[in-house]
Amino acid sequence: MEWVYERMRLVKIACKEVGDDLHGLKVAIAFPLEFKTAVLIRELSNYCDVLVTPFSDGTTKDEAVRWLKENGIDVYDVKRVLNADYYLDCAATLVKNAADREILDNVRGVIELTRSGVEYLKSSNIRKAIVVDDSIVKGVGENTYGTGIGLLDGLLRLNINPIGKTAVIVGFGRVGRGCAQVLRNFCRVIVVEIDPIKAMKAIYMGYEVMNLDEALELADIIVTCTGRRKVISDFEHVKNGCIVCNMGAFRDEIDFEALKDWNVKDMGFIKKFWKNDKFFYLVAEGEAINLALGNGTPIEIMDRTFATVVYALNYLITKDFSGVIPLPREVEEKIARLSLKHK
Repeated sequence: MEWVYERMRLVKIACKEVGDDLHGLKVAIAFPLEFKTAVLIRELSNYCDVLVTPFSDGTTKDEAVRWLKENGIDVYDVKRVLNADYYLDCAATLVKNAADREILDNVRGVIELTRSGVEYLKSSNIRKAIVVDDSIVKGVGENTYGTGIGLLDGLLRLNINPIGKTAVIVGFGRVGRGCAQVLRNFCRVIVVEIDPIKAMKAIYMGYEVMNLDEALELADIIVTCTGRRKVISDFEHVKNGCIVCNMGAFRDEIDFEALKDWNVKDMGFIKKFWKNDKFFYLVAEGEAINLALGNGTPIEIMDRTFATVVYALNYLITKDFSGVIPLPREVEEKIARLSLKHK
């Protein structure tokens, strides 16, 4: 934790710069509770009351929780953090819970970290929100160039040799492109993508593109990164011995209902599923492998993303607008200049 804290310079600069505007506010946060998030929380807590809840158990690092507690910051169940002025949200976790309890009208604004929560935000009656995911800093810098490194970190925790294996990337959005880009250095990479434009882009970038059933029969490693539920349902097509993992926001990109009549052997963070003569391995029960097994996206990249969150929060507090908007260009340019100055 101390190493991560030492390396995250931009978050400290951002919090110090806008801290005066945060005094007296309550800010709830439901990001994956890993090391870099812990640094963001600690720095924000110097200026405002931060109410922390985990995004999911699988993306929570116990060491990060202990470090926060040592610094006087507790972690709560989601119900105990909803009475906040502003939300720093992931996949609309806080917004959905507030809507269920009919207290969303009390929330003054939301910063949404991922694309997964955007549609829900747009259909809600939230006063105002900023979506960070569509920015270059987050959408390209983190999703494409950062998460692929996190995937590799997670796979290497399995103590496997990826060289010479066939990896199938299901979904060729920004995360999928990043995962494919990293793995092509070691593996044969096959892309599965139902959007014809994205599939064509994959071909232009030199990847093989197949339909899902064909690709599953060849895969030594399957990586889902679509942001959609039940992407893989027909496990009869999966190659024996295949390793299945997820890089999307939700664990149920894997259709667990389709596995209810399979035999299961619990091997710690791996589960072996078998039926008749067919078997495969599922990593971390479908939680995002980069965080469930690895340390997530590299420090420097998340430092930029979380500094962006801080400046976006300041914009949310100080500017008059309504509805759901993308990250303002002035915020993104500020982060770009700061990144170039402190590279």
